[in-house]
Amino acid sequence: MSIGFRKSLFGFNSSDVIEYIEKAHRSFSKKEEALRKEMKELENTLSVTRNDMVKLTAERDELNVKLAEFTAKSEEIERLSENIGKLYLVAQTNAKAIIENSEANAELSKQEVTNNLTSIDDAHEALRALRESIIKTSEDFTSEVDKLIKSLDTTREQIAQNEDNIDAATKEFETVFSEITK
Repeated sequence: MSIGFRKSLFGFNSSDVIEYIEKAHRSFSKKEEALRKEMKELENTLSVTRNDMVKLTAERDELNVKLAEFTAKSEEIERLSENIGKLYLVAQTNAKAIIENSEANAELSKQEVTNNLTSIDDAHEALRALRESIIKTSEDFTSEVDKLIKSLDTTREQIAQNEDNIDAATKEFETVFSEITK
């Protein structure tokens, strides 16, 4: 590259050389300042991303606690379900006994059968409502887990992109800096 220094008695005109050096220094200083600003912004973005990752980790831990609670409730529901099944069998047995004794006391037997059938219907309705509640809770939980997984994937991608940007900015800064210091 030709600079075009004017010649003087002892070589190039010193004011031309000094002016060129100052101009180059200002240009490199501006580039260095811009790169430092960009590097600071990338560091801030990385910090925010790390904070987001900490929050997501806390949310994941919270979901693990909720999962444990859900599992405990599910086991309790299973136990209650078994008990209701046993009650159902007992109710059926009682109904048969009442029918066999119906000749002796038809009206009383009829009333007992009605009461037991109502209990069975109530138990059936309770089981149906419980089933719906379990399905809804399961769907809500699955939806929350899917959202967190998607959020974690997005954060992971942002972190990788930010690290690539920092690496590229660092390489560019080192290249400019090495050119300045030559």
